[in-house]
Amino acid sequence: PSNRGGGGGGGARRVYTKGASEVVLELCSRIAQPGGEATAMDAGARARFDEAIGKMADEGLRTLTVAYREIAAGEEEPKDLEEDLILLAVLGLEDPVRPEVPGAIRACKEAGIVVRMVTGDNARTAAAIAKKCGILGDEIEEGQVMTGAQFRERVVRPDDEINMEEFDKIWMDLRVLARSSPLDKLTLVTGIQQSKISKPQTVAVTGDGTNDAPALKRADVGFAMGKAGTQVAKNAADIIVLDDNFASIVQAVKWGRCVYDNICKFLQFQLTVNITAIVVACVGSAVLTQSPLTAIQMLWVNLIMDSFASLALATEDPTRSLLFRKPYPRDRGVLSQTMIKNMVLHAAWQLVILGGLIFMVGDICIPSTDASPQVCTPRALSKFVGFYGSQPFNVPTGRPLGFDLAVTAASGACPMAFDLEDKNTWKRVKGVVVPNRHPEYCKSHKGGEESATQHYTIVFNVFVFLQVFNEVNARKIHNELNMFQGIMYNNMFLIVLFGTIIVQILLVQIPGLNTAFGCTDLDVYQWLVCIGLGFTSIPINFLIHFLPYEWISLGSWAGGLDEAAIDEVLETTEEADKTDVEMTAQPQPTMVHVRNPDGTEAS
Repeated sequence: PSNRGGGGGGGARRVYTKGASEVVLELCSRIAQPGGEATAMDAGARARFDEAIGKMADEGLRTLTVAYREIAAGEEEPKDLEEDLILLAVLGLEDPVRPEVPGAIRACKEAGIVVRMVTGDNARTAAAIAKKCGILGDEIEEGQVMTGAQFRERVVRPDDEINMEEFDKIWMDLRVLARSSPLDKLTLVTGIQQSKISKPQTVAVTGDGTNDAPALKRADVGFAMGKAGTQVAKNAADIIVLDDNFASIVQAVKWGRCVYDNICKFLQFQLTVNITAIVVACVGSAVLTQSPLTAIQMLWVNLIMDSFASLALATEDPTRSLLFRKPYPRDRGVLSQTMIKNMVLHAAWQLVILGGLIFMVGDICIPSTDASPQVCTPRALSKFVGFYGSQPFNVPTGRPLGFDLAVTAASGACPMAFDLEDKNTWKRVKGVVVPNRHPEYCKSHKGGEESATQHYTIVFNVFVFLQVFNEVNARKIHNELNMFQGIMYNNMFLIVLFGTIIVQILLVQIPGLNTAFGCTDLDVYQWLVCIGLGFTSIPINFLIHFLPYEWISLGSWAGGLDEAAIDEVLETTEEADKTDVEMTAQPQPTMVHVRNPDGTEAS
């Protein structure tokens, strides 16, 4: 740019020019001296200035050259003012790197995010700043620093299309793109998104100028600066960084991963409950002619797995450990192999326990009209469970009588009714005759839709406690071994967890309330057994941790995208970019973050 101002007298004028040092220096033919005169610039003087500019650039200073041209009074203004200039000064301007930026760059590297700098500075200045930030190491490797002219010459065809074959040779190593134009930034973002040499990439761009708008809109995630950014850039971006600080972008990455992981935790828990509840309800209705869980019990279960679980699992705060893992590939499904393994195996274990409780617990009796019924029937595996009055549950069956009669024979295999003459019907304990079968056995609740039984109350209770303890397991979705890590820092999770247990106790034990939920009260021993069976989810999760999951095949059913779908989105975006804001201004320093440069990472 040229600045015109009055200079001298008698109508004489002076034109000032400032700009990039290497550009303006080439336009100068003389050097201003302290006395006001100008001397010719020879090759030696030009070399000294080039050396001084290079030294300042190596120190991370942005160099600016100021020159002027005298136009005598009455002289016609030349067509090209910026030639035959007189060098006035070479300035070195320092924009100090914020103290938190190098640490933020290191955090990005640990998180698998590759940081690239696209700037209008010259290559030496850009490289020096990149070293201070940690983008480049002490030794610059081949291909890490490139100028915009070199970049365009290699990857842009005469028809302005990207030469992807050449582009793929460059972008994996590229870290600094200096003296770049707005089109260079847009080309870099577009090329990385379309590259096929690794998994589909996710690109994030920061910018503050109007010229950054096309790249911000083209990127998968656009970050605009809240203080220095123009309104056009803010409108084109997805996220506005209010404090213009790169460290805030790292916080955004951490929170983004936290929110995504929390959603996955909730899905893992909810789908496990769904699998178990659906199988229990469907199998129960088909085999027993009625579901072991009543409608109002299912509503309570839905409340646990929807509202309460979302509060407990979706309120986990982000931790530093989120930045120690690689990003998810762009085409990765919402359900990972680890999540599917956990859901299927935990649901299978829950079904084994609930199936055993439903079909193997509860003694069978054919009630008669006699005051002292004489006929009992065994049920399958009766010898492993015992009769009424035996351990572990001391309950008669809650299953429909028709089902029990259909699968068992009235063979008198249950203990016979008490008969003092028949020693097989009683035993002596400390000199006292104790009947093997309680005389009121067949007068107790038989079960069915009309009555609440301890048998089905135990089934419901164990089902809920299986979900309560599995909620702890659902906090980890990356096959971590310690599911309790960090649990004490999530107050909401603890409130929901213990609140669910307290409400469950009230639903079962309080008269009237338990009747509404189709339950009856349990004794202390039965409560301990229910809680113990529910707690088995914890050691089972420990065993599941060591099982392989590579055999699980994922696809679109798991919430993933195929490459064709991604390409379609990119083509649509590319068409929209053709009508974007016209790029006119010089680019501001910016950072480009691209994922998965080697197929697993992201940048």
